[in-house]
Amino acid sequence: MIPPLEKLRRLAVFAGWAALLAILFSTLAPINARPHIPLLGADVERFLAYFGAGATFAFAYPRQRWLVLASIVALAMGLEWLQTLEETRHGLPHDAIVKIAGATLGTILAAAFDTMAQRFRKPA
Repeated sequence: MIPPLEKLRRLAVFAGWAALLAILFSTLAPINARPHIPLLGADVERFLAYFGAGATFAFAYPRQRWLVLASIVALAMGLEWLQTLEETRHGLPHDAIVKIAGATLGTILAAAFDTMAQRFRKPA
């Protein structure tokens, strides 16, 4: 039988890759094709997207958390640069900082959740 925490990690693998695909499409698509949530500003959307990706990947791959975070930071910076190649988009340092902050906070929260789950799982 698969422990519940491992089932959750498997779900996080799927969710992390789905979030990454959504980020790639949203970032590189022309501006009029970019999905958005009307009630949220662009910075909140960016933050939440990278928060979700950072949290799910960091939880899914606990032994590679630093690599996960470094990869997402590199991805954010690279995608901001690639946006300059699309004529309806623009890559800004401010946007990259918002994305990096979201990924970092997501990774930290996933690590904290994992630590708490491990402590509750072990007998006292």
